[in-house]
Amino acid sequence: MEDCTNLPPSENEQAENEIFVPIKYNKQVLNLKLCEAQELAQKGMKFDTISKDYASLKDLALGCGKSVGEYIAHLQNEKTANRKTELLEKCGDEQLIEHILTLEGGSKDSLRGFDELHECFPKINTLEDLPQEVLDNAHLKGTLLLDEYLRYLHRQNTAAKDSIYAQKKAAVTATGSFKNTNGNASPETAEFLRGLWQK
Repeated sequence: MEDCTNLPPSENEQAENEIFVPIKYNKQVLNLKLCEAQELAQKGMKFDTISKDYASLKDLALGCGKSVGEYIAHLQNEKTANRKTELLEKCGDEQLIEHILTLEGGSKDSLRGFDELHECFPKINTLEDLPQEVLDNAHLKGTLLLDEYLRYLHRQNTAAKDSIYAQKKAAVTATGSFKNTNGNASPETAEFLRGLWQK
């Protein structure tokens, strides 16, 4: 008979043995999958490195009576208006200017496929919501953000499955096989049974 300990786990076994990490957020306990917890931990560590910059940005926004999001939108609108004025001075064609502004504005997000990514994953609202690995790969390879994000999710999922499988295999190895391979009782078991029947 085939030894099942070397076979990969089935999808049902993976679902049953999936590792969840409980975290408390907004007075609720959420059970996150291992890959989700890893991603949030990475984002938390990233935030530690930019927290001072964010605090400064928040102070600037409060000074203007705006939220951080409103302040950033205000700066972007101001930049676009200044660029439009600059282009108007060089060329008076309003339609051409709008086309140039669309191309310039899209070079950061749209041309890399951010709009398509956001359509598929509505929870991702800005490039900051993406893992740095995804941004780096899209930039280096010139690929779409959606492609790189799907590859990233696949790698995370595979790593989580491998981790679960390794844990199960380690547990089986640590306890050893309980199967009686030769049909005879072990010497220890035989001695134990003999002891029970003796007076």
